[in-house]
Amino acid sequence: MLSCIVHDVYPLECLQIEWLRGDKTLFVEESHYVDDYDDVQNFTSQFNYTPSVLDRGKNITCKARLSSTEFGLNEIRNSIAEYGPGTITTSINNPSVKLGEHLEITCHADGNPKPTILWFKEENEPALQSQNEELIINSASWSQAGWYHCNASNAVGSLQKRIKVTVLGPPNIPQIQLSHRGDPKEGENISILCSSDDGSAELTLYRQSQRTESEALNKSTVLLKIPSLQIRDAGIYICEAKNDFGSERSTINITVAAQHNVMKMPDLPVAILPIAGLVSLLTIAGLLIRNCRKKARSGESHLQ
Repeated sequence: MLSCIVHDVYPLECLQIEWLRGDKTLFVEESHYVDDYDDVQNFTSQFNYTPSVLDRGKNITCKARLSSTEFGLNEIRNSIAEYGPGTITTSINNPSVKLGEHLEITCHADGNPKPTILWFKEENEPALQSQNEELIINSASWSQAGWYHCNASNAVGSLQKRIKVTVLGPPNIPQIQLSHRGDPKEGENISILCSSDDGSAELTLYRQSQRTESEALNKSTVLLKIPSLQIRDAGIYICEAKNDFGSERSTINITVAAQHNVMKMPDLPVAILPIAGLVSLLTIAGLLIRNCRKKARSGESHLQ
C-alpha cells in the first residue's frame, strides 16, 4: 500500500492525484467536495500496488494537481513514493556447481530508496558473504554448499529470498565399523556398519572378492549381519560410496579367534603320589628280603 499526503490544500474539490511509474499513469484519484470545510486541509491518497520486475530502475511518483478556472489555479506538486522491497529476483534459483568451479548469483530487489543487498549463509550463526548484489564463489568446496539468504532492506522495510547451492563432486570417504569390540570369536553374532554423510551417494558393503547380502537401513547407512561367526568369515570387508562423479572406499580387516577344547591335566602332586608309594613299597620289600637272607646265613654258621 502506497500513501501520498498533500498538505494545505484549498479548495479541496479542485485537487487531483495521479500515480505514475516513470511516465506511465497507473492510477488517478479525484478529491471529494466537502461542504463543511472552507479552509485549507490535508488530503491522503492511498494506492494498493504490488511492485514487479517492470519497476526495476523506475520511480513510483505521486503527482498532485490543484487546478481551477474559477480561482485561477494551476499548481502541480510531485513526490517520489518511498516503499520497502516488494519482490526479490535472483539470476539463478537453487543453483549447482561442480567441486572447484566458479559460481556467480545476482540478487535484485525493487524499492525506494534503493535497497541494500546483503548475502548470508544459513548456519547456526549466519555468516556475511557479500555486501553487493552478487554472490561469488571462486572455487567451490564442500563447505560452501547449503542455504543462502539474499537480504534486501531500506528505510521502509526488508525482504529475504532463500536459495540452495549444491556442490557436485565425488562422495566423501565413507565410514566402516564393527559392532564388536576386540577380535570376535567363533560362534558370536556380529554386524558391520557402512555409512556416509553424502545423501546422494549409493552405498554398498561387501567382502573382498565376494558379494554378500547387506541391508539398507536408510539412504546413508548399510548394515551387514553375520550370525554364528565362522573362521571362513574372516577377511577384508569394503564399504563403497558411489555417485555420478566418482567413488570412495573404506575397508576393515576382520580376524576370527577359534574356540579350542582344552583337556584339564591333573595336578602334579596327585599324579606323582601313586608312583612315590610304589617306589616306597618296593624299597621296603627289598630290605626285608635282604635281612632274611642274612639271618639264614647266620643260622647255617651256628650249625656247623
